[in-house]
Amino acid sequence: MSMTVATKSSAEIADIAELIGRQRQGWSLEAPFYLDPEIARLDLARVWRRGWLFAGHACEIARPGDYIVRELAGESIVITRARDGRLNALFNVCRHRGARVCTSAQGSARMLTCPYHGWTYDLNGKLTLDIAAEHGVDRAAFGLHRAALEDVAGLLFVSTADHPAAFVDVRAAIAPAAAPHGFDRAKIAYSATYRVAANWKVIFENNRECYHCPGAHKEYIRANYDVDYSLGRNETEIARRVAESNNRWQRLGLTAASPQSDMTGPWYRCNRTPLVPGFVTESLDGKPVGPLMGTIAEPDSGTLRVTTFPNFWMHASADHAVTTRLSPAGPGETIVDVAWLVAADAEEGRDYWYDRLTPFWKLTSEQDWVLCSSVQAGIGSSRYRPGPLSQKRERNVQGFIDWYLKELSTP
Repeated sequence: MSMTVATKSSAEIADIAELIGRQRQGWSLEAPFYLDPEIARLDLARVWRRGWLFAGHACEIARPGDYIVRELAGESIVITRARDGRLNALFNVCRHRGARVCTSAQGSARMLTCPYHGWTYDLNGKLTLDIAAEHGVDRAAFGLHRAALEDVAGLLFVSTADHPAAFVDVRAAIAPAAAPHGFDRAKIAYSATYRVAANWKVIFENNRECYHCPGAHKEYIRANYDVDYSLGRNETEIARRVAESNNRWQRLGLTAASPQSDMTGPWYRCNRTPLVPGFVTESLDGKPVGPLMGTIAEPDSGTLRVTTFPNFWMHASADHAVTTRLSPAGPGETIVDVAWLVAADAEEGRDYWYDRLTPFWKLTSEQDWVLCSSVQAGIGSSRYRPGPLSQKRERNVQGFIDWYLKELSTP
């Protein structure tokens, strides 16, 4: 999906602080936030490189020697599993002349060897080559630079900041809810990568509301209460469903049900939401599409929703999970990686089938990419002006905007 949109030069923005200061509560952002190259640069510096970014799944590097390479906030990061099982996030920059050490997206190796001059590092990033005689320096000081890494029940988060923000509250919110799903003992059954012609903020704003769901996501709203909850409809039915789910899930050792989609903290969300009666999983017909994951004992376990700004959201049912990871590719483009997880020992054609596993979120995601590309194109028009947000159905969009502007305005 690609389309050309008009851009405004940095020279047209007199002062970014003034632009932030005139933002009105309850209104969408002005066009430069989505179009201007200088703001895109500041987004990387002040939002992406200072925050925690979802990087992938521990099951992708299940065995010692496995590694994956991720582009995170303009940095290439190698995530390894060392011989002792330790996970490491390493900047993919050789300490000799700066070449990329790992040139493949993933693999397995005993050592990481730079293809330029053969400098070799162990899986913890330590330089193994004795360079004292030839280079006059001690190899101990020339290991690969490390990035902060957090493994939360099999979900991997990386921060490239020199002094990362505390992660303890995020772990406390997500880990107990995610652990029963067994993401650390899962596998990626299917994945898709999209290049969407929209700014990353357009995509995240779309994710934070279901105002558009009735017209765009008929499959999604058959399974979920989002639209009813935001409009205050069917409150008795929803309350009854939440209470019934809580009683059952407490017995199963799962976290409590909530119909809400609000953020748990300023930049993260974790809640388990009951599905509409008749749906035990997010599939087109509501029926299971794979074997139960982790320690979950019953199919009807709702959907665990995890969101972290600026690049991740996940919906996890009892039998599968779908994760979405964003990577900005300039002011008007975003690379989106979507992965479907199932139990590690599940076999395609026996335990699950792609034509049942993937359609629900493949349809929903691709419907969103078309809408987001359309929004980005409209923002590029000379006639674009910020519009009023719904006080009922776009409260979470306002929450995202508040968070974003606070991060952007912090030098």
